[in-house]
Amino acid sequence: MTTSSFPLLRWSATLALLVGVLIAALVSGDLLLSPTEVWSALSGQTHDFAATVVLSWRLPRALAAIAFGAALGAAGAVFQRLTRNPLGSPDVIGFNTGAYTGVLLLLLTVPTVGFLSIAGAALIGGLLTAAAVIMLTARTGMAGRAFILTGIAISALLSATNTWLLYRTDTATATAGSLWGAGTLDNTRWNNLTPALIALAALAILVSIASTRLRILELGDDLAVALGLRVRQSRFLLIAGAVALTAITTASAGPIMFIALAAPHLARAMLPRRRPVLAAALTGALLLSAADWIAAHAFAPTQLPVGAVTVTIGGAYLTITLLRRGR
Repeated sequence: MTTSSFPLLRWSATLALLVGVLIAALVSGDLLLSPTEVWSALSGQTHDFAATVVLSWRLPRALAAIAFGAALGAAGAVFQRLTRNPLGSPDVIGFNTGAYTGVLLLLLTVPTVGFLSIAGAALIGGLLTAAAVIMLTARTGMAGRAFILTGIAISALLSATNTWLLYRTDTATATAGSLWGAGTLDNTRWNNLTPALIALAALAILVSIASTRLRILELGDDLAVALGLRVRQSRFLLIAGAVALTAITTASAGPIMFIALAAPHLARAMLPRRRPVLAAALTGALLLSAADWIAAHAFAPTQLPVGAVTVTIGGAYLTITLLRRGR
């Protein structure tokens, strides 16, 4: 076996793990199904109750975990490379929290809302947060510690604002906002997943095209300009695309933490580094799919919000990483 075959083996192994988690999500539950029954439902060979369970309930949730995990992983990779900082992810900098603030303000002011309005509010909240952080760190730029620290400070302020907003509303809205704010895929159905998948597919094309400029941006602004790259335009496209990926995910499932932070790190350890954004997207899909399976089945019959699982895994990951670096 040649050395050049190892990258392909790594990609194949990661894809196989993701497919394995997908199959586990489709067969597991109160109604245990065999892989044969799942395949019959997916291929349209049967139209019984098992097919309804697979196609209407389990498949949308499983696909949402893959799509949202990939979106968060890609967004985390973009920000970590732009900031040249391992902590440069949307959840640490506060873009998730800003998107949550936008949705809360919408829920408190508009009685009836749909996915498009929630997605728009999340996008506006995330973009405004990004603009605030960038403006406050205009002198130092995105590659310094000030960018991360400013993002953490704004995230803390927005978290306090979100708590205040929940206390100011009625009990029903506060309960719904709190459950959604924990990050959950429990109520994912085709009617709210389909527009999210369409939006994420369009954003994925934009980010994949713009991500080819990341390597040039990492050389420094002066050299990037000398090579003919429009630095401000490229950076704006990358930031807008990454924030939009985060906002669509937040609008659909709530602010799911630590996937955007951990996925690029694990991708660098697991997969070849030639395509860091794609590798982080695949790793993020695997992480969120596994976390959602744990949330749904590890403590059955009780179901946990997937955000609680990702926070636990992320906290353990950060602790282990810091201990290893300290040694």
